[in-house]
Amino acid sequence: MRVFFYFKNTPVFSLEIIKNYDTILLRNTNDERGFGSLMGIFKNMSFRAKLLLTYIAVIILCIIVFGLTVFSSFSNRFENEIEHNTSQVTMLAVDNMTNSINNIEQVLCTVQANTTISKILSSPGALSPYEEIAAIENEMRSADPLRATVSKLSIYIAKSDAYPVSFDSAVASASLVENESWYKRTIEKNGDIYWGIMDTSDTNGVLCVARAFIDTRTHEVLGVIRADVNLSLFTNNISKITLGHTGRLFIVYENHIINTWNDSYINGFVNEPGFFEAVYNDVTEPQIIKINGVKHIVNKQQIKTSPIILVCASNYEDINTDTRIVGTSIITTGIIAITAAVLLMFLLTGWLTAPITNLNSYMKHFETERKRVPDEMLTNDEMGKLCATYNTMLDTIDSLINDVYELYQKQKLFELKALQAQINPHFLYNTLDSINWMARAHNARDISKMVSALGTFFRHSLNKGNEYTTIENELKQIESYTDIQKVRYDDKFDIKFDLDEELLQCTIIKLTVQPLVENCIIHGFEDIEAGGMINVRLYAEDDYIYISVADNGCGTDTDALNTALAKEIDYSEPIEKYGLSNVNLRIKLYFDETCGLTFSTNEKGGVTALIKIRRKKHEYKTIDL
Repeated sequence: MRVFFYFKNTPVFSLEIIKNYDTILLRNTNDERGFGSLMGIFKNMSFRAKLLLTYIAVIILCIIVFGLTVFSSFSNRFENEIEHNTSQVTMLAVDNMTNSINNIEQVLCTVQANTTISKILSSPGALSPYEEIAAIENEMRSADPLRATVSKLSIYIAKSDAYPVSFDSAVASASLVENESWYKRTIEKNGDIYWGIMDTSDTNGVLCVARAFIDTRTHEVLGVIRADVNLSLFTNNISKITLGHTGRLFIVYENHIINTWNDSYINGFVNEPGFFEAVYNDVTEPQIIKINGVKHIVNKQQIKTSPIILVCASNYEDINTDTRIVGTSIITTGIIAITAAVLLMFLLTGWLTAPITNLNSYMKHFETERKRVPDEMLTNDEMGKLCATYNTMLDTIDSLINDVYELYQKQKLFELKALQAQINPHFLYNTLDSINWMARAHNARDISKMVSALGTFFRHSLNKGNEYTTIENELKQIESYTDIQKVRYDDKFDIKFDLDEELLQCTIIKLTVQPLVENCIIHGFEDIEAGGMINVRLYAEDDYIYISVADNGCGTDTDALNTALAKEIDYSEPIEKYGLSNVNLRIKLYFDETCGLTFSTNEKGGVTALIKIRRKKHEYKTIDL
């Protein structure tokens, strides 16, 4: 025999009861199915393996999150430090070069402010050209006597056609250079300093600094003062500054890189538009640029008001070596930590899952031995409580097996009694039909009417074995039943129907209204001789159908009746004792818990029984009454 257990109309598991030499075995007959390949693999693992994988996943996740957080924080901080250091180095180099530029400008201003030179140039003709040149050269040597600031200091005098044309002299005629670009641009600046680089080679490179010599009284341009500075000397201080292995400082002038020391790293920026875009944009902070797939950090700053820009550039990855070292250290530490954690978790999970493994071994032998868990496993933790619950479950299952077996034996007994008590309905109908025709033959119409009503009553009661019928058939059966009872009780009661015709073809369980009418006749009209009235009303509200059976009898304690309806049925007692409870239970079983039977005292002092059922269109075959 197989017993099925359901939860919300869904089979949960089934128990197969096998009686063999007074031994009953319970077997779970449901199939186990996976939830997919991956979930199936995880599902089939041991609890220890699942716990170990869970621990490992959590540890790896924590280490990854911690490592990424630390690495990201360190990277950001280190990147900020790199940018800060780059800016600091650039600013210090600019300050240093600005001092050099200030010294050069100071030399030019000293020449400009020399009164002797000013008088010679503003009052020509007082001395011979050679005397003027000698006097001017003598005054110019006093501006930078040791040549510590400039490599060469020259002055080109306007309106001095008598001066010799020579490149070697510190004083020469402006006609010698008047067509050169630097001279024209210096004149255009009208007293402001002109900066220019004449050559970019490491040996002949020249930084040209020029300024117009203007008469302070007439504001007439008397000539141009020019100071030449050797590029190697000018860039000597920044040539010694490095960042990392490749980072260098150099200057950019009019889209040209000034690389006096011919450095290969600096040469890598030549003809790279991205580099010059970063140099000439408005960004003042260090910038990250990518050239040929390589990241570089570039910081630039203009030297005073000159068109010369000091650039600090370095390979980002080269100076980011510490970040890679930290990343490698984090990864190595993480691997070591995970390995140590796995070994520790392997030992801990074995200790933690030992009680589960032991309990599992007891459960594996459940079908054959059903041994109880020993007392030493009954600890105070959750595992001990689970073991105690397992022992309790064994006791419950043993009790359940006995109950199921006894129920099985009772079922066989009830089936035998039902077979013994079964009446052949065709024999019953034929006998009643014969009695009916005999009564008509002897003109006994009361007997004929009663026998006909009794036949209709039994036909509805049996209903070909169907539990469901229409409300119309159920009420016809009530009419047959009351016709028989009127003969018995000599018409001391009557019955009236108030019916909603649209509800007559809805479904109801057979023999639900008849016990209520019988209760009115037997108990309600017990103390009256005549005038009894039974009112049957059929109506609907929302999704429910209501059938009320009210009498004007002696009444009773309806609270006690309602309490009795909820009482559990004892099948060892006569079934007549639980007729109304049986009606209520059948209604709830075939419809739902919101339906059922209730009693109340009506206004006439009698009792009103109210049936509440779901509104359903009848779809079953019924007999024709």
